[in-house]
Amino acid sequence: MSPPSQLASSGTVRPAANVTCRGTGRGGGRARRAPLPRAAPGYSRPMAPTSTDPYVSAEPAAEAEFLRVTCASGRTLRFSCTVPVPGVLRLRLVPPGGEGTAHPPASSPMLVDLPHRPARLTRTPTGTRITGPGVEAEWESGSTGADPDRGAPQALTFGAFTRFSEPEGATVPFHAGYRPPAPDRPAAFVETIHLTPDAAVYGGGESYQGINLRGRRRRLRNIEENRAAGRDSAYLNVPLLWSDAGWGLFVHTGGPVTADLGATHSEAARIEVQGEELDLFLLSGDAPTLLDRYLALTGRPGPLPDWAFGVWMSRCSYFTAEEVLRTVDGLEAAGCPVDVVHVDEWLAESVLDDAAWSAPADRSRFPAGWSRPLAERGVRTSLWINPYVKRGTPLAEELETRGYLVKGADGRPTATADNPDTLPIDFTDPKAREWWCGRLTRTLREEGNAAVLADFGEEIPGDAVFADGSRGPELRNGYGVLYQRTVREAGRRARGDDFVPIARSGTAGSQRDGAHWAGDLPSTWSGLVSTLRALLSMSLSGCSMVTHDAGGYWTPESYRRAGPLRRHMTPDAVITDVEPELYGRWAQWAAFSPIMRFHGVGRREPTAYPEPVRSAAIAACRLRRRMRGYLAEAARGAALMRPMPLACPGDRAARDAELQYLFGPDVLVAPILERGGRRRLYVPEGEWLPLLGCPPQSGPGWREVVCGPDQFPAFVRAERGLGGVLTDPA
Repeated sequence: MSPPSQLASSGTVRPAANVTCRGTGRGGGRARRAPLPRAAPGYSRPMAPTSTDPYVSAEPAAEAEFLRVTCASGRTLRFSCTVPVPGVLRLRLVPPGGEGTAHPPASSPMLVDLPHRPARLTRTPTGTRITGPGVEAEWESGSTGADPDRGAPQALTFGAFTRFSEPEGATVPFHAGYRPPAPDRPAAFVETIHLTPDAAVYGGGESYQGINLRGRRRRLRNIEENRAAGRDSAYLNVPLLWSDAGWGLFVHTGGPVTADLGATHSEAARIEVQGEELDLFLLSGDAPTLLDRYLALTGRPGPLPDWAFGVWMSRCSYFTAEEVLRTVDGLEAAGCPVDVVHVDEWLAESVLDDAAWSAPADRSRFPAGWSRPLAERGVRTSLWINPYVKRGTPLAEELETRGYLVKGADGRPTATADNPDTLPIDFTDPKAREWWCGRLTRTLREEGNAAVLADFGEEIPGDAVFADGSRGPELRNGYGVLYQRTVREAGRRARGDDFVPIARSGTAGSQRDGAHWAGDLPSTWSGLVSTLRALLSMSLSGCSMVTHDAGGYWTPESYRRAGPLRRHMTPDAVITDVEPELYGRWAQWAAFSPIMRFHGVGRREPTAYPEPVRSAAIAACRLRRRMRGYLAEAARGAALMRPMPLACPGDRAARDAELQYLFGPDVLVAPILERGGRRRLYVPEGEWLPLLGCPPQSGPGWREVVCGPDQFPAFVRAERGLGGVLTDPA
């Protein structure tokens, strides 16, 4: 395993607190006040103390690959310009004193090892041309005599990427540049992008409000959603934004990024990165090319074993080994296949109450060897874990003595931002990481489980000080990557490639280390729609293996009952809590998700629900079992879940079909999202055959279907044929 060293020492450069090489002037306020002395030709508008100090000129430095950029205040910055991947321009701020450092440090938890390929910088009459394989960009410099009210001449163009630098940029304000610190906020860097009239914007990680981010203001900052749906915040955020106009922007940072994507100015995007460091990647290409280039930077998803594409059965929770075995036998007797069964409450503590992994297995409920009878039935097991320990426990005291916990400014262990009793492991410390990895490795061997649900990792406190020198804000999102890499390494040690981790938190690069689920969403129709939006958005952010709690995670009644049940861990006491029609539709959709995983605080087995939902859900599980070969093959290529802007790039009608997707290259899926079974969907060109009882469809064009309980809008390309996707025996 590559050591998860500090983000800043791995390409996200950590300069001194003041990035100024020379010049410290700031403007005095409004434009009517006396202007600053002109530090760069063509700009004299003063800068308010909290506004952006805009870039106004750029020229090649004496050393190859370095670009010297001057701001309106006279501040000078030095950027390394490289082309790590054809069609990708990297602009990396070099700290003072690091001008001669041509090669950034090699290791980053978010990046793969990238070749160092310096761009060629050439002066032009208007600025600097930047070229390399697949890259031809120009950074414009200021011109003398410019009207100060027009704002800074700061244009940067690279293919479809163009900075927003119109005159009104000075009044919005939407200038690219450095934003000095103020008493109420830290320093930041700002990048702007001109949004062409009909362009959509995608990416950003998980979004419960839809895949097209244009017109929205998003704060890409991981949070514990606390079982909510529909909000514009998420467990998993990725600092990748891209447009079907042909540009992409990836910010290499483990901290939050703020994006105003046409919310303030309809034709402009403003991206703000807090801190005194900046590492940007500009990407070009159509939708598949942009995502492919992003994955070339941050890593492609690793292969999963074929059994991962079967049926995962779970609830929160099975309480004894006997209950697990009895449930699996009952499902098999009803003709419902089960490939993996998951257990939350396997520890000698309540994970719902403590939200920590501080205790060993509860051998009174899960005796040694408990998973063997399941393995003999061909069923693998999955267990819940998280990266925290509970304050005041013997384990927490031991780890504090060893120095393995994340510390606060006072040098003592600090709790997560949302729970004063949960203390996170410091995965930047090699000794702490090795201890935790060894602990999980032993667990996998002792319990015999082939999968884990790696929960939590979002609420890193702002006062955190990590062993590598990183601070809490710098690792707010990046902590999940370090956590998941450690989980993946433990799986490799214990089981080789026969292991599947599923995580909730994460950011750029975490797609390499397993799957992600959409979080703890409610068992409602709006929860279903929010879940679909989240998976589609993650799929457009580089996360190929995404999943969800089929049936939703909770209802008020089942969640109220869940706490008291933990006091006794009573088997068979969990209630059926989902509206039957909703459960059936969610189960059918789950069959066409990258991982089909039932879960929730109520019962989620198809056999718990009445007819006709029971038979419809079992039929969906049997169909899924027959699709495993197709899915394992499709997962080795592009994203398994392909939203229409990715599946049909350039097709304007398909772009509007935001709540459907291709499942692999040949299966069209449009989940039922409301009671009654009615669905309007866009059918791409060609003939499409039904997989679950709907009439055949032909495209291109919009069509409407009305589905009975046993029908679902899922279709395979006629040229592929049913035999092309239904290959495994029922």
